[in-house]
Amino acid sequence: MITEILDASGIQYRRSRFPSPPGETYAVYMDQQSADGPDGLNLIFTHDITVEVYEPAPDDAAEKALEDAINGRGLPWTKQDRYWLQDVQRYQVIYEFTYIEKRRV
Repeated sequence: MITEILDASGIQYRRSRFPSPPGETYAVYMDQQSADGPDGLNLIFTHDITVEVYEPAPDDAAEKALEDAINGRGLPWTKQDRYWLQDVQRYQVIYEFTYIEKRRV
């Protein structure tokens, strides 16, 4: 689901790191997972998602697109305020949300 959300946002993205970051806004996401389920069958997966958005200049349109994509899935989310990363010369905004996936046998 996370790739569908990021695809819908239109922001370029990679999982965990972007080896050659583009010049425009991009995102990196992390998907921490845990598994659970009845009768020793791990069929319920919880995904704790962190999306880090890196912006060369404040990019309200990209943030809105990501928020709209998350909202389109009906997921509650948390957004940290934008801050400047001196070492990479970019602004960073962090989003966090959780979703549950149920798999069938």
